[in-house]
Amino acid sequence: MIFNARWGGIVFGILLFSACRPAILAPPPVLGPPPEERKAPPPDAAPPEAIQDELSRRAQVAAALTDQGRQLLEAGRVDQAIRIFEQALSQSAYYGPGYYYLAESWLRKDNGIQARAFHEQAALYLKDPSVWRERLNRQQKRIEQTISRRSLP
Repeated sequence: MIFNARWGGIVFGILLFSACRPAILAPPPVLGPPPEERKAPPPDAAPPEAIQDELSRRAQVAAALTDQGRQLLEAGRVDQAIRIFEQALSQSAYYGPGYYYLAESWLRKDNGIQARAFHEQAALYLKDPSVWRERLNRQQKRIEQTISRRSLP
C-alpha cells in the first residue's frame, strides 16, 4: 500500500509539473509577398463622388453643430456646448473649429490638460491656420497659464 501511494505521488507530481510549463509553439511560417492582382471593386461599392458628397455633408453638419455649440458657450452653458462640439466632431473628425471651441470649453471649466489636447488637434486640422493663428496663440497662452496655476501649490 505504501509502495502504491509513493508511486501515485510521483506520477501525480510528474503530471502536475509537466502540465504547468508553458507550451512552446513553432514560429509561424514565413509567407512570400502576395501576388500582384488587381481586384475589381465589389458591385455595391460607392463611387468616389458619393463618398465626397457624404464627407461634404458631414462637414456641413459639423459646422452647424459647432455654431450651435459656440452659441451655448457664449451663453455660459459649457457642459451642453461640450456635448454639441463632441457631436460635431463625431460627424467630421477633421473639423478644426470644433476642436478649437472644444478647447475653449475646457478652458472655461479650468481644465488646461484637456484643453491642450483639443488645442493641438485644432492646430492640426484648421484648414487655413493663418486666419486662426492669433486665436490659437492666445488660446495656447491661456492654456499654459491654467496648467501652471493648477500645478502650483
